[in-house]
Amino acid sequence: MTRTVWFLLLLCLAAVVRADGVAWSELSAEERKVVGLSKKQWEKLPEEKQARLQRGARRWLRMTPAERRLAKKNLKIWKKMTPQERQYIRRKFREFKQLPPEKKAELRRLKKWFDDLPPERKKRILRRWRKARDKDAFLEKGLEKVR
Repeated sequence: MTRTVWFLLLLCLAAVVRADGVAWSELSAEERKVVGLSKKQWEKLPEEKQARLQRGARRWLRMTPAERRLAKKNLKIWKKMTPQERQYIRRKFREFKQLPPEKKAELRRLKKWFDDLPPERKKRILRRWRKARDKDAFLEKGLEKVR
């Protein structure tokens, strides 16, 4: 798995929110700028989305410039994914949270192995992953390489 996949999985986790709205006046000036909406637009949003956007803005404001660049890059990748790919990533994240520590460690080894690959090799693997019908089998085959 790439840093991108991990980032996207974390985004999925961040999407789990409480349904309590956030008044426009509760947003700081910096948060309002990050959110990029007017007061009128904000007030039309569902409460859950308001809370999620505020948390996202706060997280963004705490990021370093390097983290922001990576987040922008990953968001661009996320937007290019098909709904099926996004659904798959969300499902895998939920499954990952339930795994025993040994299996999580094994997946982290696979991620490290992948991260250490040359960029062109990573691109080839990602293209093959996107085309794979059985993505679970594809990942399992990758795990065999790092065991």
